[in-house]
Amino acid sequence: MTTSRIAAAGIAALLFASAAPADAQTRVGAKAGINLAEQSLGTDFGSVSADSRTGIVAGGFLHYPLGAPFYLQPEVLYSSKGWSFDDASLKLDYLEIPVLFGAAFPLENSAIRPTVFAGPEIGIQLSCDAEGEDCGDGYKSLDFGLVFGGGVIWGLTGFDLFLDGRYALGLTDVLDTGDVVELGDVSAKNRAWQFTAGIGFPVGG
Repeated sequence: MTTSRIAAAGIAALLFASAAPADAQTRVGAKAGINLAEQSLGTDFGSVSADSRTGIVAGGFLHYPLGAPFYLQPEVLYSSKGWSFDDASLKLDYLEIPVLFGAAFPLENSAIRPTVFAGPEIGIQLSCDAEGEDCGDGYKSLDFGLVFGGGVIWGLTGFDLFLDGRYALGLTDVLDTGDVVELGDVSAKNRAWQFTAGIGFPVGG
């Protein structure tokens, strides 16, 4: 996990320490919200989905215009995922780095711009807890996925309000069974609905 955390810190530094271009519409901000997370579990007997785990998602973002109506929005987020089933639960926490490509459409005589976006995402496992026991060795340290969503950007005096909802589709089988052959063909992929509110401030000239 030490190597993963060093890599995460390096990526975060690249995203946020770079000098912003002289574009008044570029925004740097923070956001927070809720995660409704679950895992799609595949077995020799078919696919099942455990009950969702409600957690938090929070972090920072850079909103970078690419020429109307398009924009690029890299983010660095803490995200709590996992599942629950009857009396059992799994808590998987990640540092997630989505890179979103979106479009914002201004409405006539309105400060509100509806948005749509999509992009790739990498998740770096921070912790794994199964009923109070560390389960980090049983799950892979990296999770790759795709993000799809939409929302609104509301322009206010001196700052913008960002509201969005998204679906995070995990592509990686995050279960690391190693040499435990008795489990058979078992896989687990993360899924999550995320709803956030954020505030962005102009940077640059």
